[in-house]
Amino acid sequence: IDGFRFDLASALCRDARGNVMQKPTIIEAIAKDPVLSKVKLIAEPWDCGGLYQVGSFPNWDIWAEWNGRYRDAVRNFIKGTPDPGVKTAFATRLAGSQDLYNRNNRKPYHSINFVTCHDGF
Repeated sequence: IDGFRFDLASALCRDARGNVMQKPTIIEAIAKDPVLSKVKLIAEPWDCGGLYQVGSFPNWDIWAEWNGRYRDAVRNFIKGTPDPGVKTAFATRLAGSQDLYNRNNRKPYHSINFVTCHDGF
């Protein structure tokens, strides 16, 4: 095993009352763990409560994220969605989503680009 994907990982960013924490203890503990910090850590950065953290998931420069915006842009481009912003969004996502991942020490490889997954196409 070279890593773990955390489904609905943003749920781990909430306190007992459901409030969003800026520095969730469990996410930080995993990121700083001497063993887990050496493997791939991938967050699905949203939850069932509407929290959507693509590009802003607490990461300590270790966590990568599923890039749902990449998925949506590619799907819209492939479908030929008649929106003038589709080509720009597609190009931005294909070029590494710098608008989302160019903060702190994050790099384009912190974005896990995908088009389909267990939820289907």
